[in-house]
Order: sequence, then C-alpha cells, then structure tokens
Amino acid sequence: MNYSVVKRANPIDKSSEPLYYAQPVWSNEISLRTIAQQISKYSTLTLADVSAVLASFIEMLPMWLKEGHSIRLGDFGILRLTFKSDGKEKEEDVTGNSIKNVRVVLRGSSEFKNEFNDLHFEKVIVPDKKSKADKTGE
Repeated sequence: MNYSVVKRANPIDKSSEPLYYAQPVWSNEISLRTIAQQISKYSTLTLADVSAVLASFIEMLPMWLKEGHSIRLGDFGILRLTFKSDGKEKEEDVTGNSIKNVRVVLRGSSEFKNEFNDLHFEKVIVPDKKSKADKTGE
C-alpha cells in the first residue's frame, strides 16, 4: 500500500504547529463491471448473472439500511447506518431534526481485518496539486 506525507494542522491542538502525517495513496478504482468479470471468471456464473446479482444487492442495501437493519456480509463485516446528533439540555427537545451527518459504515470482521496483518507500506511522492495547476496555467 502506497502512502504520501502531507503537512496539516494537528487535529488535537489546532493552535500548535502543523505536523506531518502519512496519507494513503490509492491507485485506480475498480468498477462494478470489473468485479463482476473477475467473479464470473473464477466461477460457473456468467457475467450477466453476476452483474444482475450485484446490481440487485446494491439496489436493496438502502432499503434495508433505512429500515434500521445491520447487514452482515459474512466474513467481510457488518454494514450499518450511523449518525451524529445535536446535544439538547432536555430529553424532549431531541427530535429527528437533531440528527445530522448520516453515514454508512462498514465494520470489518476480525477475519477480514486479519487479511491486512502483513500489509507493507511504501512511501511515494505525489505531485503537489497547486504546482501542477500552476504549470498547466503557463
């Protein structure tokens, strides 16, 4: 896994000097079609069959999550909704309007997390976005 080093404000003490942090560098995204092709290649299912199952699964996820379900995905982990809420002094003042920042969270299973125990990290240099923009503007 590649990482770069970035300088940013200390999240614990914003008044202190900025610190350097490791930040993941991702390569290309893998499309749903590529996933379906790989699954099809290593199974007896056709690309159309795998694509249909994946599309149906993705279509059903929001419904199940909105109903308040946690979705266990085998040894992959559990998918669920979470949110933040504004704090109120009185219990009765907490309403649905107090809820903010709804997020979908995947809590990886211990089996899945163990797959990354031997992960190797390699530092890479990422071109500065500002410098790149300056060069293209010349």
